[in-house]
Amino acid sequence: MSWHHEDSEVYKMLQGNQEKKEAPRQSNSFRLLQVALEGDPEGISTSLPSRLSPNNQKPIVNSPPAPLRQCEKCHSGISDVAVRITEGRYRHPACYVCTDCGLNLKMRGHFWAGDDLVCEKHARARHPTGPPRT
Repeated sequence: MSWHHEDSEVYKMLQGNQEKKEAPRQSNSFRLLQVALEGDPEGISTSLPSRLSPNNQKPIVNSPPAPLRQCEKCHSGISDVAVRITEGRYRHPACYVCTDCGLNLKMRGHFWAGDDLVCEKHARARHPTGPPRT
């Protein structure tokens, strides 16, 4: 069956739409866009009207972020990634090293030897446990 037969559903739908005198429903955002486009006699405008775009645009500032914490080893500010040692004690990832050998403790963890952070090897050397090895 073809769409132009008077019995077809498509034909009835098209005829029914032509018989209505009311305008089709539009969303609010589409209506605002239509008003903006119709208000520009030159065609499509490169700038949106103020109703569609925010009036208060924030300026772009490329300043470095303010330091949030202070590194306990080098005493400079930490503004990006920090290693939290204990509550209120932080270090840069590069400063998170063994006090004795300078080994980075990032994937190894740390041990306390007094107030010093040390690797496992130096923790064992400072605090030997068990009988001495011969």
